[in-house]
Amino acid sequence: MSRSSISIPSLTPGWNIDAWSFVPEGTAGPHPVIIMAHGLGGTKLMGLAAYAEQFSAAGYACIVFDYRRWGRSDGTRRNSVYISEQLDDYRSVVEYARLQTEYDPQRVILWGFSASGGHVLALASEPSLNVAAGMALNAFCGLHPPKPRLNWWLIKHLAFGFMDLFSNLLDLEPLYIRLVQPPGKLALFTDPGACEGYYSITEDPSDFPNQIAASFVLRAMNNQPARDIHRIKRPLLLVAAQNDGICPPSQIVDTSRIIPTAELIEVPGDHFDIFRGNSDWERSIESQLAFLTKHFPL
Repeated sequence: MSRSSISIPSLTPGWNIDAWSFVPEGTAGPHPVIIMAHGLGGTKLMGLAAYAEQFSAAGYACIVFDYRRWGRSDGTRRNSVYISEQLDDYRSVVEYARLQTEYDPQRVILWGFSASGGHVLALASEPSLNVAAGMALNAFCGLHPPKPRLNWWLIKHLAFGFMDLFSNLLDLEPLYIRLVQPPGKLALFTDPGACEGYYSITEDPSDFPNQIAASFVLRAMNNQPARDIHRIKRPLLLVAAQNDGICPPSQIVDTSRIIPTAELIEVPGDHFDIFRGNSDWERSIESQLAFLTKHFPL
């Protein structure tokens, strides 16, 4: 396979999406293409190339991209999450892929992990996007969200969120909070193993910014990616980690029961164990390649 860097126009004039294109060599195209992006706070440097290399070696092209404001993609405020914007970035990459001769416009497959797994659910629900399939790993589904309890953690995060929102209105620098910290410290995720998990998929610690503009806390409350999943008509692979401390596996199992075309694979580990070098990597990649071979034989 060959890997090249590409730049894809986004919906914001002058802001381009930075991406890698993986194209199989030695086989005739156009190739089925898998559109890939990372979960919350991650960039394409954090373990996505390992998946794309495996897919490409098996004959499937991949486009791995960073959202606007993240990684090497354009956009300010940096390291800020806007769910609707990230969904639009997926749509922009899908549109781009369908215009390139090396990719098959009728076999566009969405791939996502954690928060971007939720994006896959939302986008696969859109008849107008008409993707061929989706693969969502340890996806944030948003089903049955727990009622937030008023505690010191929530009060501090809401306070930071409103302060960052105010800074945004005044066109000031973002107010950042840590994405992940060990238990007992202030961060978005302090679940046991979360800090180790993020860094386990990071070859160079400098590739992981470990910060997010605090106003995301306010926007996250309205994120319900599984709202329209009854509309999904194409094949969908769901992977659920049975000991996931970030995205509850029970919600993924419930989601699989709602979607008639869903196929569920359960792995024994935690949220990040599906990445190369961790315990569930082999089971995860094998299940995804089997899904691709079943629905998109070459």
